[in-house]
Amino acid sequence: MLGIEFQKPEVTTVIRWLLRFILVLFLAWLVRQRAEQEEEECEETESDVADARARSNGLRSRGSTRPTTRLQPRRDTYNTSARQRKGVSSNESPDLDAIIEKDEADGTERERVAASASKPARDAQNGMTLHGHERPVTFIGFNAESNLLFSCGKDKIVCVWSFPAGELLGSYKGHNGAVWCCSATFDSRWLVTCGADRLVIVWEARTSRELARVELPGVVRCVEWAGAVAGVNASDVSERFVTCHNRFGAHPPALTVWRFDGKAIQELIVVPKLPSAANQVRWGRANYFIASAHDSGELIFWRADTGAEVKRLKAHDAGISKFDFNDDRELVATVSHDMSVCVWDVGKGVEWKLLYKAQTDRPLNAVALGPISRSAAVGAIEDRPREVCVIAAGGQDVRDVARSSSATEQFGTLLFRLGTSKVPGQLQGDGVTNKGHFGPVHTLAFASNGTAMASGSEDGFVRVHVFEKEAESKS
Repeated sequence: MLGIEFQKPEVTTVIRWLLRFILVLFLAWLVRQRAEQEEEECEETESDVADARARSNGLRSRGSTRPTTRLQPRRDTYNTSARQRKGVSSNESPDLDAIIEKDEADGTERERVAASASKPARDAQNGMTLHGHERPVTFIGFNAESNLLFSCGKDKIVCVWSFPAGELLGSYKGHNGAVWCCSATFDSRWLVTCGADRLVIVWEARTSRELARVELPGVVRCVEWAGAVAGVNASDVSERFVTCHNRFGAHPPALTVWRFDGKAIQELIVVPKLPSAANQVRWGRANYFIASAHDSGELIFWRADTGAEVKRLKAHDAGISKFDFNDDRELVATVSHDMSVCVWDVGKGVEWKLLYKAQTDRPLNAVALGPISRSAAVGAIEDRPREVCVIAAGGQDVRDVARSSSATEQFGTLLFRLGTSKVPGQLQGDGVTNKGHFGPVHTLAFASNGTAMASGSEDGFVRVHVFEKEAESKS
């Protein structure tokens, strides 16, 4: 009627449209099946992660037959009695065996390694070698009394050793990645650790019992208790500690001050506007400052209560590898891959300046200051201490050493005394110790009384050297 004619569709056209419709339905079904599969895989992954975390915390997931292993302790060096585990009689002798879990599989290879590691190898040069890590040692540190030595490693554990016996007392297990640093409170009550898994964990140091943990946005490279500073009274209620973490995604690197009250970790101050990620962070004078080291060669001081920047110290042309304060935090030693070690005056009410410097023959990764006061460092030449008061170490990468045919002395620890010239002057070299390492040294520590030092290396060993003065007094 309207003059419009409808043509009858061809059979092939109808079939073509039917096939297209069926194909669309099939693709929609595939997408739905894939989504359900991904949900199942996600649930399985979360379950696996939960099991892994449970195992790392010393627990065993339901149905698992893998034993939980712990390094075997020998005795408790703390003055108070050890916390008793459930099922242990209170009249038993107090030792860490009742606290740190034992191996459930007797006669295992790891048990034999732990047993041999608890007996240090001693050498003829007033030293001993401690082996409790299966991977590189990242950090070592004495407690305030220097009767305990803590060591961290890339094998995810922290070991605690008696000193000067060098006996392996036990370990702290809870991290899922390399442990980069640890710190004990001034009274050795709590231990805080941090690592590549972005976790900060607070432990009851005497029992290795985890008290609290917090996860940061990036890898946590350093941690230190404020109460670890000599001369500052530790609180019986709470303690502060500081951390530095790297950039992760949209989260910038930052410094963070925390408080721990014995039960929970509370964030106090965040310093997010850093020129670069901090390689290390420490508490400064009287816990009023926090100081951070950066790849720009700058040591930056911040107020611990507000996070405001106070001052920048250009210490090196290359990045600062490590730095260390003396007891009163008015002297600071820095090292860098520019192969130099420097000692700076950062005392109250004075112009910060370089006091001593030494140029070495190797990249430096670690430094430690002995028990030296600012007054002795800047005082009259005849009143300066004659003992070794600065140690530094590092060494070329193992591959570079192999190509250059360098001696293993590259991995020894350099000893320095204060020079005999007016400041700014030169540090006076006093030889090399702990030459037995087979890889770069990453960390150094001085005993609080200056009678011994320790070094931790890529080879997984901790080497302890007792200075001759102490050795003679013992004999």
